[in-house]
Amino acid sequence: MRRESSTPCRGGLEADAGATDGRRYTGGVPGYPAPSGEAAADAGRAHQAPAGTGRADPRSDAGGNARLTLAAIAALAFAVRLVWILYTNYTPTLRDDAGRYDLLGRSLAHAAGYINPNGTTTLFWPPGYPFILAAVYRIFDDSVRAALVLNALFAAGTVVLVYAIGRRAFDARAAMLGALLYALMPSAVFFAGVTLSETAFTFVLLLALWLVVESAARRSWRLLVAAGVAVGYAALIRGQAALLPLVALPFWLWAPGEAAAGDRRGDGAADTAGGAPPGAWPGGSAIRAALPRTLVLGALAAVVIAPWTVRNYIESGSAVLISTNAGVDFYIGHSAGADGRGRIVNELVFRYPNLSEPRAEARVSNDGFREGLKYIVHHPLREVTLSARKVFWLYESDHEALQWTDGHGERHVLAHGVKVALGGLSDVYYWLLIALALVGVRRWLSFPRGIAGATRLLLASLVAYWTLVHVAFFADPRFHAPITPVLCLWAAVGMTSAVRRLLPDLRR
Repeated sequence: MRRESSTPCRGGLEADAGATDGRRYTGGVPGYPAPSGEAAADAGRAHQAPAGTGRADPRSDAGGNARLTLAAIAALAFAVRLVWILYTNYTPTLRDDAGRYDLLGRSLAHAAGYINPNGTTTLFWPPGYPFILAAVYRIFDDSVRAALVLNALFAAGTVVLVYAIGRRAFDARAAMLGALLYALMPSAVFFAGVTLSETAFTFVLLLALWLVVESAARRSWRLLVAAGVAVGYAALIRGQAALLPLVALPFWLWAPGEAAAGDRRGDGAADTAGGAPPGAWPGGSAIRAALPRTLVLGALAAVVIAPWTVRNYIESGSAVLISTNAGVDFYIGHSAGADGRGRIVNELVFRYPNLSEPRAEARVSNDGFREGLKYIVHHPLREVTLSARKVFWLYESDHEALQWTDGHGERHVLAHGVKVALGGLSDVYYWLLIALALVGVRRWLSFPRGIAGATRLLLASLVAYWTLVHVAFFADPRFHAPITPVLCLWAAVGMTSAVRRLLPDLRR
């Protein structure tokens, strides 16, 4: 059975040819260190210099050696993905999202507009990744391989960001191990070999997170501006990122003012000086410090998104923030045939045949939201069941990328036995990461006041938000890809925690 993109869309394919079955989403507050155990080890590491300041902590990071190790891991990530790209020799097909992104990139590169296969203008797909493809195709003469090599570079950059964020949240050892785990993660390798938005989005998402953390740690408004721009562009790739400023609000509350200054000095003041009791919720001054940063982050993101929103209004006469797939995806998750996964909803998508494509897509999206909300109100108990199903489908496996490599059956790149073996490897690796993360749960769910605890809180907030946003729409194993770097960091924390328990001397 053909497995194609999750959301049926209009514009150039027959209703059955455009049918889909679940494979697309398109679209200074001081603290008190604990006296013993891993919390005590965390408190000791509060004195280490933060990543990016040019100062190395001789106890946990040998400066130049750590940089060389990180560079080697990033190079490994690039090399593994390059080998996979050369082996699979991927070719996009219009039967799924990867092919639609490819088409949109080509049409933009050749100044043909943002169009469907039949040439009509579309509002259905978020434009961020097609913009990237358009730039590559313009420079490299429509080379798909060049686009995939860029994916490999994005992945190598993600490895560096995993380390940088992990160093802020935990320590150099866990950060380096998390970077290595992501470099070798099979599903991340597989996704780099297709023209999907996952690899680029993951990089931009982590870049935005890192900039948020560093803007607080260095008390830099310039970095906050850069973070806002990154959030805005991340939202143009995947609309879920539009709410990242709110996701970051707990971070700002937990690491306001002088806490950031203490970490910036690298003197541990933020984690050792007196002040609020451990775990105390921030007071009014923290809230007053956090709100302006949240508002600035959101405002800058809105500035980045606004030109595309204006374009959508000009084309359709309706207010469409980024793309019209949002309403369709909402309906998929909240209507009579919903089971938590993607499915065919031709009864919604192919309404309004007499309207122009942009106006029809906007009307369909509005209908999807309206009818989905009506279904929620009238079926509250079923919504509870659907929510549980969505969480299951979001996290149940990690071999989905291989389906895209084969174009959902159109191409036979991988022999059946090879595909089964690689899928099994990807799932086992993923489940082991989850198991290791659970080993370290007490540590990565501890939030000491200061940058380290705030960064851990930011990571946990991201995963919670990412889960909830797919409960709000629908779920697919593909959709957890952007938060797998966090899973790798948590797994690294679990591994290092287990080693410390088995070999107590490593605590020193």
